[in-house]
Amino acid sequence: MHKIKRCEVSALQKIFLTQVQGLVNKMNDSYEEAFEDGARMIAQSILSGAKIGIHAAGDMEGILAQAVKGVDRFEGLEEVDAASADSFSERDTVMLFSPSPNEAEICMLCDQLRQRGVSTVALFTGEKREEGPSLQDLADVTVDLGVTRGLVPGEDGERKGHPRLLAALYAYYSLFFTVDEILEEHED
Repeated sequence: MHKIKRCEVSALQKIFLTQVQGLVNKMNDSYEEAFEDGARMIAQSILSGAKIGIHAAGDMEGILAQAVKGVDRFEGLEEVDAASADSFSERDTVMLFSPSPNEAEICMLCDQLRQRGVSTVALFTGEKREEGPSLQDLADVTVDLGVTRGLVPGEDGERKGHPRLLAALYAYYSLFFTVDEILEEHED
């Protein structure tokens, strides 16, 4: 059995933490307006008594545990899929979390919602393909989470640590806190 050196683990954790902080800072700098726009759409739906929906695909499905069952969730938040999308209308807002801007299932759902006039906030990561539909073109508000590769280089040259879900949770909380601020201001 190999002994793991404490300094090696600590060094990798420091690299990962530094890279994650860089991702978060870049997201904040690049998408501050998008977070505000998305939060306004969600808050408007809440204030008008409309529905808030969420859909996630692939490894982004982990966001559903927090968003639907977590302590910090939007009250009445509903999971949305192709079958339930027809119950949403132009007063509603849906958040879409995708491992790719070109994820076919989510692009089709986004288009279905758009045709019904539903506001959409798409949060995704990965490289955009030139061909085919893209959430960047379909959604009302888009946030690229910025995780395109692993953050920590391994000794073999492979990069490890793809924090797509971690970035998605950060983005969710950015929306959550901004909506909370908007709703508090509205109460005053």
